[in-house]
Amino acid sequence: MNKKRITYALIPFAVVGIMLFITYFGNQWYAESAGIIGTDLSVIFLKFNQWVPFIPETVYIYVIAYPFWIFSFFYVAYYSKKGLYTLMVLILITFTVCGLWYLFAQTDVQSWRETSGLFDRDPASFNLTEKLVWMIYNSAGPRNANPSMHCLMSWLSIIGARIVKDMPKPGKIMIWVIGIAICISTQTMKQHYIIDLITGIILGEATYWLIIKTPLARWVERFFTRINQKVKLDWNGDTTSSNKNE
Repeated sequence: MNKKRITYALIPFAVVGIMLFITYFGNQWYAESAGIIGTDLSVIFLKFNQWVPFIPETVYIYVIAYPFWIFSFFYVAYYSKKGLYTLMVLILITFTVCGLWYLFAQTDVQSWRETSGLFDRDPASFNLTEKLVWMIYNSAGPRNANPSMHCLMSWLSIIGARIVKDMPKPGKIMIWVIGIAICISTQTMKQHYIIDLITGIILGEATYWLIIKTPLARWVERFFTRINQKVKLDWNGDTTSSNKNE
């Protein structure tokens, strides 16, 4: 296997990680330290929100999101250099939009979480699944709700699978199934309202169609290619040598 089909994506991945830390966790910290309570958007599609059941077992789908996103990023990178940098442009743009959105139009889902019934019980009585949900509630916080970055990032993974034509069909199907399952889990975990899911998906899809015919991906590719060449991590995109050892 040509290892550079993976290693050339390490620096782009580090940049994405920094962007996530700033836009999501940075805004969580800022809102909490400043005592900002976001707007509750439950009134949008209220009847649907009230209909969605609390299914704590879906927390196991919810928690695989980060490993899934990492896998999808490198899986796309392995099969397509162009696909990787197109995905990276999408991430950089949508993360920036989310960061600014959270900063100036913070939203909150605490009242939605409380309909789970967990807040009316002693945490000592929780079973293992409920303890995991409670841990997510306490660690993630109720802010940064709209748009849902869980749904956005899962949909970007799906877009990555769509644009890489040479990706094996089983891999594409797996990304579609897990990505959609994670989006559903944001509802049944009571981590997001349906409007958060909708805006996350629309943001990712709209950005894709806006940038797909622009030179942005080529610019980003040239920039990171120069860096990778200096540190000897670059891959030329040739798939014919995939079975050769470096």
